[in-house]
Amino acid sequence: MNTRIDSPNRREFLKGLAVGAGGYALGSLLIYPKEAMGQSIQGYLEKVPVEARWDIASGAFIAYTVNYFKVLYDQGDKEKFVESFKERGRRAGAGYKGLADRFGFTGNDAKSAAAIIPAIVTLSFGPQQKCEIEEATAEKARVKCTNCTFWNAAQGMKITDDLCSAWSQYAWEGRAKAINPKLTSTLVKARPRGDSVCEWVIELKT
Repeated sequence: MNTRIDSPNRREFLKGLAVGAGGYALGSLLIYPKEAMGQSIQGYLEKVPVEARWDIASGAFIAYTVNYFKVLYDQGDKEKFVESFKERGRRAGAGYKGLADRFGFTGNDAKSAAAIIPAIVTLSFGPQQKCEIEEATAEKARVKCTNCTFWNAAQGMKITDDLCSAWSQYAWEGRAKAINPKLTSTLVKARPRGDSVCEWVIELKT
């Protein structure tokens, strides 16, 4: 047990020291307000460009998703792994449609979906995600992904398993159906299957 009793003089000294430190801090804020504000959370955030923030946040999301898919894949039942993405894709489609509505992405034919789906995907996957529209009519559109941040992250982690073909099929299908129940989306090319790009065909069924 600490039985030391501080003398009145010591207590007054410590009290004065604390008051002095507070006064110094307040004085610094009044004398150097810009410098003091620059040390705030918002002040530091303002030093980071918006696109850099987007890139950092999406990179963390992608890294988490790759690792999560790898855990699911390694559970052993590959058919169950693929099947699980059917329901996940449907739910993801509804969520993505909510974002599309929020930002005013309108249209319900194949041509519109070919622009809306990659735009919404890019919001999550980050500014390095790149897609191109190869063909676009109201009835049929073809989209290819030329740079995939998920694929790049998986390659960077030395993962060779096919973690994303099923997701790419069912998530795009879910997004298309959320835009218009008469739309279909088919994955026709996939990097994990040996293709140089991933590619989807979106069609409006009558």
